[in-house]
Amino acid sequence: MPPVKNNTDYPILGISSVVCGLFLFSLQDVVIKFFSKDYSVLQIVIIRGVIAALVVGAVVLTLFGREGFVIRQPRLVLNKGFLAFLSYLTYYMAIASLPLADVVTITFSAPIMVTVMSALLLGEQVGLRRWTAVAVGFAGVFIVVGPGGKVANIAVSFAALASLTYALSSVIARYIGPEDRPWTVTFYFSVAHFLGGVILSLLVMAFGSMLVANHPSIEFLVRPWSTDNHTDLLIMAALGVNAALGFYFLNKAYLSAQASKVAPFEYTYILWAVIFGYVFWGEVPAVNTLIGVALLIGSNLYILHRELVNRRRQRRQQEILSDPLAAQGS
Repeated sequence: MPPVKNNTDYPILGISSVVCGLFLFSLQDVVIKFFSKDYSVLQIVIIRGVIAALVVGAVVLTLFGREGFVIRQPRLVLNKGFLAFLSYLTYYMAIASLPLADVVTITFSAPIMVTVMSALLLGEQVGLRRWTAVAVGFAGVFIVVGPGGKVANIAVSFAALASLTYALSSVIARYIGPEDRPWTVTFYFSVAHFLGGVILSLLVMAFGSMLVANHPSIEFLVRPWSTDNHTDLLIMAALGVNAALGFYFLNKAYLSAQASKVAPFEYTYILWAVIFGYVFWGEVPAVNTLIGVALLIGSNLYILHRELVNRRRQRRQQEILSDPLAAQGS
């Protein structure tokens, strides 16, 4: 099944949406990192998912009625939602142990992984230039995690898994068309996150005792639920509203404009991670982190540039095949 082409293109709306969405998720990262010492990540995810599904469901029902819950590709949307759940879960587990800027940088290797998966899984042609950019990007990630023994920290593996699952969800997104409403897609994303949290909670209840909880990331996963602090529970519920808005803005961004115009602005997430990490925890990015970030962003932007060049070339070839005389006249 070929990817669905999105002909909608409102770049200002798309860019502003992705910036707003990532800012909201950056605020959420701060709250979850604070909670990682006292609560279970599954408790946070489930409470957040329930509230997000209720809020978005109410919005969908109000705006569109029951028709608003009709989705054209439910399996693809739910699969993407479950992969996104795993991505966010492992990302949260990583920030329990590592500085925000480091986790965000590792996670931003996802676009590089998308290029690799596109070649290996979808059979897309990837030339030498893009493979070189992939190698440079991975080198940037290694520079971030390699020195100082960070590579031995299991939280690095969780950050890498977050990147991998996010890349898989991005590959699936290529097959989801723009026909579905952003609020509808956001509702099913929220449902997938809630269901993913419930399923994993049951697994932790059954097998969690087999895990050795001597690491902040593992403790964050297997820690028992706590309901003593009602203020914290209200904050977790507020994260559901925050997540609903964040998911809406991200879905709106890529349904409103071409990905090539929106994607570069995802790097504002790294900026927020650096600012919030410094303000709340005094985390100053090391030199190797800054070098790695520069290499990673540069390689990702170059891969994006090459994809745009290839798309223009393909469109040109299609025009020539469909109307050779018109192509010669131009």
